[in-house]
Amino acid sequence: MSFDTSSDFLTTANLSKIRPTTRLNRPLRIAIIAHCLYPIAQPYAGGLEMITQLLCDELVAQGHEVSLYAHKDSQTQAMLIPFLTREEFDATVYDNEHESLGMSREELYQYLVYQSALRDLIDRDARGEIDIVHNHSLHHIPMMTGQAFGERFFTTFHTPIFPQLRLALLTLRHGTKTQFTSISQHQQRLFSEFVPAQVVYNGIDVASFVANIDVDTASDAYSEHEIYFWYGRICPEKGTHLAMQYCMEAGKKLIIAGPKSNEEYFNEYVAPLLAEDCKHNESPLFDYVGHVTKDEVNRYLCQATAMLFTSTWDEPYGLILAESLACGTPVIGFNVGASAEIVTPDTGIIVPKEDKAAFIRGFSEIKHISRQACRNRAVAFCSVSAMVEGYLALYQTAVSNKQQIFESNGQKSVQASTHADAQESIQSNAQNDNVRQTLNTFNHLRDERQQLTASTNDLTTMAYGE
Repeated sequence: MSFDTSSDFLTTANLSKIRPTTRLNRPLRIAIIAHCLYPIAQPYAGGLEMITQLLCDELVAQGHEVSLYAHKDSQTQAMLIPFLTREEFDATVYDNEHESLGMSREELYQYLVYQSALRDLIDRDARGEIDIVHNHSLHHIPMMTGQAFGERFFTTFHTPIFPQLRLALLTLRHGTKTQFTSISQHQQRLFSEFVPAQVVYNGIDVASFVANIDVDTASDAYSEHEIYFWYGRICPEKGTHLAMQYCMEAGKKLIIAGPKSNEEYFNEYVAPLLAEDCKHNESPLFDYVGHVTKDEVNRYLCQATAMLFTSTWDEPYGLILAESLACGTPVIGFNVGASAEIVTPDTGIIVPKEDKAAFIRGFSEIKHISRQACRNRAVAFCSVSAMVEGYLALYQTAVSNKQQIFESNGQKSVQASTHADAQESIQSNAQNDNVRQTLNTFNHLRDERQQLTASTNDLTTMAYGE
């Protein structure tokens, strides 16, 4: 079986098309699988941790029963079910066990983390305790083992197609009943070679950002205080030096914030521009303020005429775009990844990547953008509530479909029929039986690893490009 990926997939904007015909008259029982590397807690290691926490907490706030499978140090309003810890792993797995399986110790750890989590989920589902499983792990084990749940299992694509995801996609492209979501239409197109995905955009806590919207952007006073803001990781793919070059040529002041995640890049491209600015300008154009807190980002954005987005890689989403709009701050940025999906013509100026002339023209055009329109866009399109509404529409449809199947077989009790269906699927579906065998033995891993190792270089090239 193969997928028809030529049709238009659903997005958050038209999820109303798939509203379920019937809804459960009780809260949904939702299991969220996080990745195992970092806690789902502040300070966030990255955007994925933030999104996972916001999703869980908002679902709980809306009255649903949520369990989060995650790092033991995670902080959540959901019921936390800790992953296998590294201490437990070291205490139960021989020091050289990974070598006999042909993998690194870290790889074996992640295998066992997700296998044990999925084994627990399958057991809970057989007892009728689970309605929906939503996978955010970025690992192929949950994607493959999730076949046991059929359409009630969702995987969200947050990243480019790196090797661990591709390992599962190479099999799932031939058929799966599980479902997939992407965080932008750009991501949707990227994964459409393998599986269809519905778009549910990421959301941020818009209410936690103070917006500066009570200003007259056309006034002389506003023009006199013209200043721009760039923030993010300082590294080649974020293009910090490009924002600096454009501001230097146009004579615009720029505040730069963010950690030096690539020291070599900073020293070669950013530091010389800072030095040149100090040498030739009595009143320097650039102010590098280092790594800043969320509150400081909010303050700088409120003061800024616009936020400059000079990323040169295809961002799957771009959380800083949503954060800027939440502060009422328009964006001048490159048309990469999902940027043009988030920033509309009435909330910013999106130009071709590295088009210096078009970018510099944006400095004179940006004053026509309404800061109120930026805030309105964030509330309507970039909020946690909009994200959760999108996921709930998909959850309800999957559960509704399952319920209708049960009722057509004369099973009126959702909980009882869930148990009966789980038992039936174990007996009748050889694929699910193999899944359970995989969870109870490590011998299978040796053969699998040998097959995967032979194509690792090819997979890496295909996932990341030449």
